[in-house]
Amino acid sequence: MTSVWGQGSSHGVKHVRSTSWRSTVAALSCIAVSVFAPSLASAQAQALAPRVLELRYTPVGNAQVAIWLENMAGQFLGTVSLTEAVATRGIGNRPGASQMNSGFRWPYGRREGVLPIWAHRRASAPGARAFKRVIFQKRPEGYASRLLPDASRDEYFCLSFNNARSRKDALDAVSCASVFTSDKGRFITETDVANAYAEPYEDAPLVGRMQPLSLESLYPPRRDVTSCAGATGECNNHPDAASFDAHVREIMPDIDAISTATPKGNEPQSRLFTVPSEWPDTAYRACLEINVEGDYNVTFDDKRFPTPIEPEGNWDSYNYDYGYAYRGQPSVVYCVPFELHTSGEATYRTAAADGSTGSWDTYAPTYGTLGSMDGMSNDPVAAPGSGGDRLRQDERGDRFVVVVKGAVTCEANAAPSGVANLQLHAYPNELRAHEWAALQFDAASDDRGVFRYDVRVSSEPITDEASFMRGLMAKSATVAGEALAVPTGAPAGSTINVNLGGLSERSHYFIGVRAIDACAQPGPIVVAEYSTSTRMFATVSPCFVATAAYGTPLAAEISALRRLRDRHLASHGLGRMFVAGYNELGPKLAAFIREHEGVRAVTRLALTPLVALANALD
Repeated sequence: MTSVWGQGSSHGVKHVRSTSWRSTVAALSCIAVSVFAPSLASAQAQALAPRVLELRYTPVGNAQVAIWLENMAGQFLGTVSLTEAVATRGIGNRPGASQMNSGFRWPYGRREGVLPIWAHRRASAPGARAFKRVIFQKRPEGYASRLLPDASRDEYFCLSFNNARSRKDALDAVSCASVFTSDKGRFITETDVANAYAEPYEDAPLVGRMQPLSLESLYPPRRDVTSCAGATGECNNHPDAASFDAHVREIMPDIDAISTATPKGNEPQSRLFTVPSEWPDTAYRACLEINVEGDYNVTFDDKRFPTPIEPEGNWDSYNYDYGYAYRGQPSVVYCVPFELHTSGEATYRTAAADGSTGSWDTYAPTYGTLGSMDGMSNDPVAAPGSGGDRLRQDERGDRFVVVVKGAVTCEANAAPSGVANLQLHAYPNELRAHEWAALQFDAASDDRGVFRYDVRVSSEPITDEASFMRGLMAKSATVAGEALAVPTGAPAGSTINVNLGGLSERSHYFIGVRAIDACAQPGPIVVAEYSTSTRMFATVSPCFVATAAYGTPLAAEISALRRLRDRHLASHGLGRMFVAGYNELGPKLAAFIREHEGVRAVTRLALTPLVALANALD
């Protein structure tokens, strides 16, 4: 069942992996473990102990967060943390008009307002560069519908073709129920700009215009696009898509180190930052920007910022009929001044927000500068988790805390040990085993206690520090897919069990785990390999074609068709013959429909009279 390979590699890595990982569930739990010291560990041990910042905050759910450091003059010095939707999924720089509706894992629409203060300050730093702007390949910027072959399979983003389940009040109940293909886009060109390539844009409800687009964006494009050349199914990616990741790394070389998964809402978070040795001991500021789509109040809601419909003819039905108007309260910024020093620990706090962009006019010359909190909610009693309360108060009433650990604090620090007995097993629920897995390992030891466990997931081998950091931060086994929370209080050597999410079916992964201590010192990286199974479907009253067309078996239209079949067709011989023939041909038709977005749209249109009949008979 197993084989050993790679023993003579330059990193001394030993892997043991399954040779028949698709055959049985037992084979899926076969793993390989390797331990190696991080490339910088010995150098750090010999150098002067570092100064370390610990940044503490408690965000609400579904929040996008950026944390950065600047000097007291407001000059940007560096990003500490940037949530994955912006840093990896590219929601700030992707095809589609910026005001386009949103929804669960909505694939299109540049979110220029997601973290605008961070974006503008980063771009204003000495030597900073902007990113190339991404646009659609062959469809207008206001169209989510596919006009020509321009899409390929998407492992993350999707569209719910059930109208009700694409709305804001249904987001907790939806998931990507079927294969979705998206247009990954291309870089805008000088020719496009010269020809006034534009997006539809409303300056106010029902007051629209076409806004020309520029060559540059303040946000990185998505970095999770893999080449589909040679793969089965449609592959219509523009050649630019293959260069998105390299382009982002060129502009932001630290992108892997700062990318973090979306944190679980209302759970305390801590980030560590090792201060560069050349930074002098003086005053600085740590700033945190937080944004949540659809955070409505009386000033910012879907009545004052509704789904755009002007200029007429430049938006398609996907924008009118699916998703929701996302422009609630804009992002909020908190900043904490602190003194960098080499002595012991000192704590700095803030309870009040510094301000907000206060606007959704993303083309205004002043957009991206910090304004007042006028019109923003900031009341944890009357508006909990909204506006300024997106960072929840701690027991002292503070929202953002910075702990400065001087060099003296960490001068005698020892790195954590490696975790032991790392194993991955098939998730016990077969309906989720294609995307979730059970992760198990023995806790590491550390002289000060483990601060956190860094767990990363990669489709490429993890052989050193760089390849480990290129992996995505692990997700929890939930529909929301927040950052995986690994308990740190377990005694050294005791077993830790957590469930890992965010995987794709029939895929092979490398999972790296290491402990981090309170002085930001990492332990050795331990690597395991794991392969997911084929997706299993429940065999309950299948409506193959309709499920493929609507994208989810939970669609109200499918329920109506199922009732038509069970109550009326199954009650007589001719109807039962029709159902038997459908059960024979349905899976093959569904397989074809599922892979072609245009066919899915036509099928939904063809099913509309049957749905109406079913509802009328009920």
